[in-house]
Amino acid sequence: MREAIFLHYRAGSTVWHRHNPSLKIGEMAFWSVSALLGDPWVLAVTGCVLLTAHGIAGSRPGHFRKPLLFWLVMAAAITLFAGLSDTAAAPLIVIGRELPVAIGRHGLIAGGIRALRLLVVLIAGQLLAATTDPGDLAEAMRRLTRFLPKTWSGTLATAIALTVSFIPRLMDEALTVRDAAFSRGLGLRRSIFRRALFLGLPLAEATLRRADLTAEALLSRCHTTDPTVTLPRIGAIDIGIACACVLPSLATMVILWATGV
Repeated sequence: MREAIFLHYRAGSTVWHRHNPSLKIGEMAFWSVSALLGDPWVLAVTGCVLLTAHGIAGSRPGHFRKPLLFWLVMAAAITLFAGLSDTAAAPLIVIGRELPVAIGRHGLIAGGIRALRLLVVLIAGQLLAATTDPGDLAEAMRRLTRFLPKTWSGTLATAIALTVSFIPRLMDEALTVRDAAFSRGLGLRRSIFRRALFLGLPLAEATLRRADLTAEALLSRCHTTDPTVTLPRIGAIDIGIACACVLPSLATMVILWATGV
């Protein structure tokens, strides 16, 4: 299988790979909340912590260059549209010439912050998916949702684990369909709608077929929502890593609250 690079588990032996999955889920939830609701300074600190964690986990920008480029383009679009929709927008001047486009400075800043929030949440999700085996992720979700009935908890954990493990297969299937269409000259059509039709229908059929095969494999192996898989206990190293991940953003929030900023 060709290697999928975004939201794909990458086996490793780093400290972050060995970090307890339950704590990683909690840390991701904290990062996401702090990024979406926190002050821009909290957002900046959270981003720095995430980049440091990715460095520890052995992630490289080249590993997910294309998805990262796509999301950077989306972030730029969010920023631009926010600037264009600013009520206090002023005509854009380039090299002394006024262009028929009005962009607001405050809108650009607000849009840039929203785009950064989105990128931070995506980076947090990538860190969790790239360093956590889907089986361990499912077991961690069962532990975190043990207050629910076993059937609900097991179904939810299985669905999340299957989704994470299914994404690379889906991306690989998309590459196969694209290559097959291009080899037949179908992907070179100028109409984007016809191209989407020739690429989308085979991909949908292949995805549904693979989903059926996965369901049959689970049934043939007598899948249960309450397996006997166990995770290692939370140790002192796990607690230290969790504190190092959470405390910088939390301390920034407390400082900003105490100073009234």
